Order: sequence, then C-alpha cells, then structure tokens
Amino acid sequence: MKHSNEAVLEALRHAQYRQVPWPKRPKVFEFLRGAGLLETIRQRTPDGPGYHAPVDIAVLTERGKAEIVRLERIERLASWTDERISLYFVPASGATATEN
Repeated sequence: MKHSNEAVLEALRHAQYRQVPWPKRPKVFEFLRGAGLLETIRQRTPDGPGYHAPVDIAVLTERGKAEIVRLERIERLASWTDERISLYFVPASGATATEN
C-alpha cells in the first residue's frame, strides 16, 4: 500500500502523542510497523478491582523517532506543498534524521 509523506507524518505523530490500541490502529500503522518505525508493546493494566484485559499499543521505535524529526524538518520547507502529497519512501536503515 502506498502512503503520502503527509499521511506518514500524521500517523507517526498520532503514535507519538497518543496510546493507540493496536486493534484500533489506522491502516497506515501496518505499513509503519513493517518499515520498522512502529512497534507494539503491552500496556500495563490499571491497578484496581475487576479484570482489565491487557492491550497492545503502538509506539515509535528509535527509527520512528528519527523519521518524525526528518519529516518535520521537511515540513518546514517551502517545498512541503509538493512533498506532502508525494509517495513516502522508507529511508535506508542506516539513514538518520540528520541526513537529507
């Protein structure tokens, strides 16, 4: 599945600032996990009476954190108008947020 730079940036932000339950994830999250930008972790269940089912949530990997920095830097450029609708390509695994 193909995603735009803007869609990937918004999904990374969504995962960064919210605890997104994996069963309720947006479709782009599968792509991001496959690219090594997201992973799932088991969320701690709240203390208290009653049963609380464990939930897996989406979180950014170190690569995902570096990628959000890279995309936000591009977002501040005048060329973002064109870049935001371009198809997103996963940077090589050795690439860092300071490259580009």
